[in-house]
Order: sequence, then structure tokens, then C-alpha cells
Amino acid sequence: MLLLQAVLAAVAVKPNVLYMVFDDFRPDLPFYGQPFIHAPNLWKFANKSLVFDRAYCQIAVCSPSRNSFLTGRRPNSTLVWNFFNSFREAQCPSTTTGTKFTGSVLRTWNGGDPQQTGGAGGCCTSCTGEPSCVGWTYSGTNNKAGGECTLLTSITGATVCPGGVDSHHNRVPCLSGRRGVFPKFTTMPQHFKNNGYLTLGVGKLFHDGGHGFGGNSTDHPEGNGMPPLADPLSWTNSTIQYPACTWNGLKCTCPGLPAFENSYQQSALQHGGAYLVPSGQGSCAGVPDGDGKTFCTENVPDSGVGADPDGGIEGRPPMLDLPVFENAKTKLEFAAANRNATGQPFFLAVGIKRPHLAWRVPVGYIDKYYNPANFTPPLPVQKVLDKSVDPIAWVPFFTTDPYTPLPDDRIRELRRHYYSAISWADYCAGQVLDTLNAVGMDSSTIVLIHADHGWHLGEYGMWEKRTVWELGTRVPFIAHVPWLPQSHGQRTGAPTELVDIFPTLVDLAGISPLEGDAFPLEGRSLQPLLENPSLPTLPDRDFALSTYARCPVIGGQPWNDACIHIVERSEFRFMGYTMRTPLYRYTEFVAWNGTTLSPIWNTVHSRELYNHTLDVPGDGAWERRDDFEDVNLVDEADPALVATLATKLRAAFGTGGRPTLLG
Repeated sequence: MLLLQAVLAAVAVKPNVLYMVFDDFRPDLPFYGQPFIHAPNLWKFANKSLVFDRAYCQIAVCSPSRNSFLTGRRPNSTLVWNFFNSFREAQCPSTTTGTKFTGSVLRTWNGGDPQQTGGAGGCCTSCTGEPSCVGWTYSGTNNKAGGECTLLTSITGATVCPGGVDSHHNRVPCLSGRRGVFPKFTTMPQHFKNNGYLTLGVGKLFHDGGHGFGGNSTDHPEGNGMPPLADPLSWTNSTIQYPACTWNGLKCTCPGLPAFENSYQQSALQHGGAYLVPSGQGSCAGVPDGDGKTFCTENVPDSGVGADPDGGIEGRPPMLDLPVFENAKTKLEFAAANRNATGQPFFLAVGIKRPHLAWRVPVGYIDKYYNPANFTPPLPVQKVLDKSVDPIAWVPFFTTDPYTPLPDDRIRELRRHYYSAISWADYCAGQVLDTLNAVGMDSSTIVLIHADHGWHLGEYGMWEKRTVWELGTRVPFIAHVPWLPQSHGQRTGAPTELVDIFPTLVDLAGISPLEGDAFPLEGRSLQPLLENPSLPTLPDRDFALSTYARCPVIGGQPWNDACIHIVERSEFRFMGYTMRTPLYRYTEFVAWNGTTLSPIWNTVHSRELYNHTLDVPGDGAWERRDDFEDVNLVDEADPALVATLATKLRAAFGTGGRPTLLG
């Protein structure tokens, strides 16, 4: 009783938050029915926490998912479905496709690869950030994906775009728009900062890579990343990755790593302000033991520390996530000391990039899965896509078509290395969790751990993410709230979404609700489940939603798709919308309106229905993780059931597919 009173007293002065995000991590863990996975730290943490058995991302790829759950809004509100855009970009509702504006030119930029400029969204943002700009035109050419933006101080006319197909066999983007608005988005860490928290972070939280043009201000800066510069508005006196060693007493634990240059005005095209760990840390190039690209092992202890002065190995960079957890430990120590000295609570975000490719791990972790006498990785139940499923649902990775699987030995080899990356990620997480205990903050800190999306390991011939299936969208999700003992060591089967995290932490921390943003938070607080894990669903929602675009190349196979990397969102051809209820998954791929960036619901390309009635949470159902979506049942199901699910899906996403911009 005295301990509980002490915890409640700490909560009265606001709890701390430790928020940990993994990358490409499906629920292959011991407490999700996979006992062969070596993950002692997460298992220990799960045993004192609430495990969510049916947690889903809103889009199964890194940057769009992170833009979604870190703002608490779905992709239909952030307008982020690929690696071009971010929620900090302007939105230009008055946009037309197939038209080029003419008039007085303010300036023109051409970045080539639209990932390096933000595409048409970057053009809209450039115009909105220039006081004299009234309109813009963004166009591509027939030999690259696009990238030319023209800003205009006056519009005197318009011409029809030439159209055509680019060298990637996608339609050449060409669209024009009027000056837009910067919709107000407050991120999760930003809201905690605004409520008096010390907000710090390290590693991959917002997405690395890519560039964007901004409004030449600290609110909408230019720079690399999605959003640019790791979103300076979200953090206390520092951006997320690697502050200067002299910042407020913090010291760099890996002196060989560069400090982040907090230079808001650097040109995106000059690649200024790089902020994640050097890319070589994630590379297998030059590592003797491995295939040189997808996986490799380093002959270092399980701690990952090499003999080089910066923790590197024989001149190669340190292990990916080693500097992340070391920096996280340093920041935890700093935040705890600051809390003890000033009473200020902290919000620490830690982005662990494994098990994202490449699977570069210390040799001890692969050894746990490579002895045939001890363990033989299971093979997929369904190795190719069933003919009942339209192949637009599938995308190539490791294989070139959905009907020719990899050899069994190669599947097992890849699975072993993926599992070893999970075990390395578990070690990294354990280092941070142990430090939280060591600094004495475990009883006053909410700890929430999840992944950005799932991953396929050869099921239906599919590898990687980028689907609206269960394996692409379902994630591990664990929450520990010290003062809710009824949730400790429990699990819930209620469908939950990653957009639920933002309102959940606001409720649990007792801070002010978010108000004044362009869009309301679109998730639901999970506090009712933490207070009563036996609830079958949330009081006002019994489903989870996800989406994913499709851009089948013109004249090619339907699965040859490049939406994420080289196709402007105005040139998507279809959008997949899926709804997971406790019993079913229902999906529609519908035509896309590139002008309004919304679905054309009356033009349905394909539908899917899967029966999850026997997929019972908590009974090891994830051990049979590819038993439930092998065959599409939509044509043989009761038409009344399909109609009911279709109506529910469209109502959940909104008949227009997008919410109204409030301001």
C-alpha cells in the first residue's frame, strides 16, 4: 500500500514517458506464441505489462507510418503515403492535374528524384512559404520520375501537360495549384513539450532520408528527413539525433559520430543537416561473414562493441543501434537527474532500427538460430499467392513474382538472420530498460513499446512490408503503467491502432487535451483496456484500419509497383483500404483521384475477405500466423456479410476518404 501511494504521488506531479519504437518488427516473440525467439528482455518486460494481441499500423511502411502515429492522424489526414512527403508540408486544396500554369516566374528548382524535394507537396510548400508566390506547377519528364517546380507571382494562363510515361513505366506527373496553407500539426513529443516536459530522443523515430523544401522558418524548415531535420518543433532545445556534445551537459558516448547540425536554413539539395547514424552502420558491405548486402555477422561480443575507439569493427562503423542505446542511456541519466533536481518530467523517445535490413548483428545472435540440431526455422504454410487473391495486393521483394517462391533453404536462411536481428534489437531495448531501473525512474515512468509495421517472411511468396494483410500491418505492442496493476502480466485482444497511442499517453499523463490543430486526433485512448484488459473491444470502436497505395506500372504485371520511391501521390492508380475486426479482415482496392487525393469508391478494382474467427488472441494463434489469409473468401461468402463489412469500411474511412481541413 505504501508503494502504491508513492507511485500515485509521483503521478500527481506527472509521470515520465519512455517511448520505444522498433522498425520492420512483426510479432515474432515468445509471448506471441514464438517460444524459439531469443528475446529475454522484452519477455521480462511483457510479463509485467499489458500485451496487445491485435495491434495494427495504419500503413505498412516506415515514413508514412511514423508520420501517422507520431501525429495521431491517419495517412488520409497527413497525406503521407510514400517517401516524398511529410505532415509539415503545406496543403494546397486548389490543385489540378494535367495542367501547367503560366505567368510571372519567381523561381524554378529541379531536384530530379522527387524523394529529394518532396514532390508536388514540396512545390506547394515552397510556394506557400514565399509571400509573393500565388501559384505553382510541378512536372516531370519522360526520363526520370519528376522534380521540376516553378513558382509564380502571377498566373496569366494554363496549358495542357504533354503527358506520357517515364522510364519507370509510370505516368509522368504534372499538376498545378494555388498557394496553400500550413495545417497545424502538433506531434506527440511536441504536445508533451508544450505541457512542460523535457522531450529528448535518439535513433530512428521520424524517418531518415529524403528531403523537403519548407517555408524558410523554424516551423517549416528545409532539410533532409521526413519531416525535415527530425522536426525541431518536437524537441526541447535540441533535435532528436545526436545533439552537440556540449549541449546542456550531455556527452557523446560515441565520439566518432558527428553531432547533428541544427541548421534550419540549409538547402535540402545540399544534403545539409544529416541526422541519423552514418548509413554504413546498417551496411553489410565489406563484412566477411555474410552475403554482402542482406545479412552479415560481426565477430564481436553480444554487446556489439568492437575494438575500435568508437566501438567500430576493424575500421567499419559501430553496430547499428549501438550508439542509439548508448546515447539513450546517457539521456536517461540526464533526464533523471534533471527530474530529481527540478521536478520536470521527461518524454524520451528511442528509435531502434533493427530488425530492419540489413541484418548486421554480433555473431552470438545468429548462433542461436543456426545449429540444425537445436532449431530449424519453420517454412510458410502458403509459399505462393493463391489464385483467389488479385495480385495487385502483392509487391516484389527478394522474388520477382508471387507464384515462384524462394527455395526452402534460402527461406530458412533469411528467417534465421531476421530472427537474429530481433534478438539484437531485444538486447538494445534491454540496455535502455535496465538504465531506467538503474536511475530509479521505473516506478514513475510509463513505458510503451511497439513497431512501426510488420514484415513478411515468405508467406504467399511475399517478403518485406508494403501490404494491407495481417502480416504487414500487425505489430508487437506492449505498455507498462506502474499505477495500473490490473494490467500487469495481462493481455488484450481488442483491435487497437497505432494512432491510439497519442490520446492514450495524453490521458495517462494527465496533461491537457490537444486543441487547435487542423485535424483532431483520430485514435482512441486505450486507458479503458489498461484499466480492464478483459474488455473485448474499446467502448466506441471494434476495428482497426490500414491503407496502402498501388501503382502497377503501365503495360506491366500488376505487382510491379513503385509507389513508395518514385511515384508522385497524384499518380497513384489505386488505394487499398482494409478493416480488421475481431472476426474478419475486409479489403477494397479502389481507383484513385489524383487531384483530390481521395478514393473513387464506385470504381472497385478488387475485394478481399479473410476469416479470423479461429485466430483467438492469447492462445498462440500467431504461431499459425499465415493460416488465416491464405485464401480470399469474398466470392464465396454470404453477400449480406460482405455488404455489411463494405458499408462499415467506407463509413470508417469517410465517404470522401479524407477529413475536412479545419485551418
